[in-house]
Amino acid sequence: MQIKSRENHRSMKAREALFRRFGYNSAASLKFVLTKVLPLPGHVLEIGTGKGRFLAAMAKHADRITTLDVDSKQQRAARLHIHQPRAGRRIRFVLHDAGHLPWPEASFETVVSVNTFHHLARRMQVFREMLRVLKPGGKLVLCDLSRRGFQIFDRIHRFEGGTHPRLKNGLTDFTHLLRERGWTTKRFKGCNQEILVAISSRDQAKENTA
Repeated sequence: MQIKSRENHRSMKAREALFRRFGYNSAASLKFVLTKVLPLPGHVLEIGTGKGRFLAAMAKHADRITTLDVDSKQQRAARLHIHQPRAGRRIRFVLHDAGHLPWPEASFETVVSVNTFHHLARRMQVFREMLRVLKPGGKLVLCDLSRRGFQIFDRIHRFEGGTHPRLKNGLTDFTHLLRERGWTTKRFKGCNQEILVAISSRDQAKENTA
């Protein structure tokens, strides 16, 4: 396990070095996101484990986390990234489709997703599922690349001979939907990230999942 963890660490560091060459500082972006979204109260659900970068940072501030991803390879990398005995007892890894979350309504005090939505084919369905499992009065955090962040990742993927998906309109459509339903919302931009933090009122459980 230690050998695999070290190999995973080297791989992630090499990837982060490539990002920096093109103008994206992973550490600075994570720090910026955390300063805008903390605190993360109660039982936190993370949509999109990825390789565990945000999960590892979040684990230092959240008491209990369930993290979900459809990609088993990504979750294996995330487990190696956060291979720390104390953190491991507070984190549950779930392999599942975010479009059909396996929990009843109002199961979590906080639901977060960081740099995942631009990869999703059914974004609005996943968004509605996030609202469904969030408790009344709960906290929703959506974060993805800003316009400049997407431009950087376009250049990185062209350099590697591939393409990178984008999130049309950023987080604007999700923000408008929540505001129409009476949620309190705040938006932030910085360090190539766009962030939406929203709080529901305690009497909106039914209409938020409609």
